[in-house]
Amino acid sequence: MGENIDDAVIHVHDSGKGPGLLLLCGDVAPCFVEARATLFAEEGYAVFPLNGVPATEDVAKAADGTVPSAVSAADEFDAIIAFDPPAGLCHGFDPASLPCPVVFQFGTKNAPGAATAAQHLSARLDPLNGSRVFDWPDAAPGFALPGQPAFDRRVDSLAHSRALELIRRVVGPHYDYVALFAEHIRHEFETRDVDATMATMISDPYVNHVATLAGGVGHDMLKRFYKYHFVDQNSRDRTSITVSHTLGPDRVVLELVVRFKHDQVLDRYFPGIEPTQEYVELATVLIVKFRGDKVCHEHIYWDQGSALKQIGVLETGDLPVAGAEAARKVLDEHLPSNIFMADAWATSDGKPL
Repeated sequence: MGENIDDAVIHVHDSGKGPGLLLLCGDVAPCFVEARATLFAEEGYAVFPLNGVPATEDVAKAADGTVPSAVSAADEFDAIIAFDPPAGLCHGFDPASLPCPVVFQFGTKNAPGAATAAQHLSARLDPLNGSRVFDWPDAAPGFALPGQPAFDRRVDSLAHSRALELIRRVVGPHYDYVALFAEHIRHEFETRDVDATMATMISDPYVNHVATLAGGVGHDMLKRFYKYHFVDQNSRDRTSITVSHTLGPDRVVLELVVRFKHDQVLDRYFPGIEPTQEYVELATVLIVKFRGDKVCHEHIYWDQGSALKQIGVLETGDLPVAGAEAARKVLDEHLPSNIFMADAWATSDGKPL
């Protein structure tokens, strides 16, 4: 959402408030500025985009400006983010003139001027207050502008996460991703309420079960997947043991051991395979990205060779494909190691260490 403030628009999170963020995107089309400001607003900020190529004093003046209390808990901006700032701004930049941390993002591929500017700024910033320069040597200037020739989705995603890492640490907002995801999976597996599941996600989410390419991209495709190929394909005796979780600025990584019986059609695990009544144990990794307080996407990984072996449809012979013992060893590291390389392992027995 946005509010007109002195001929500009402040983009605000759905909650109506957030730390004030001054956004510098350079001399680009308004649609690109709008998209970037909306993205940071969804992350929980009140975003003021400063258009064009401002002078250093203009940035300082804007940063010292008052953020409307209706959209921010603070009276002034809490952080500044700049993408591919022009050389004039970089070389005239005085960190002491700014009242808050600043994060610069540079694409420096085939751009020696940008690389020089990044080095110049790095030497002048104070990392202790949360300021940082990110130099992306495998991306060209404009890497964060969708629709432009230089746009690089992968680097843009990395740059966004690194910026959030710094900003969240200094000014917030802080979200309990473990609790938010627990609510998401409660609706997936307990209430089996597709609408409630979708309500925990952004408007354009996606889910990818990597081994089988199962899932959906976008609201309608994903809702169809959940409704007809997921919520009613979970046996009541399915269990999940959490081994670890790792938190980042915009994601949580869950390491699990999942156990279930193949007693019904399971499109996401075994598409086209009739129930075998076999039990399956799988070491599973979920990488869940958030945007603000909503699930953005999920990548789910497991060993499909192990899964197919356990239901008896894959003849592995002498191939090094583990069955349930792979998942069990994740839970107990003292279970046998090197079982597939026993002959090779024997050749190193007794050798000096």
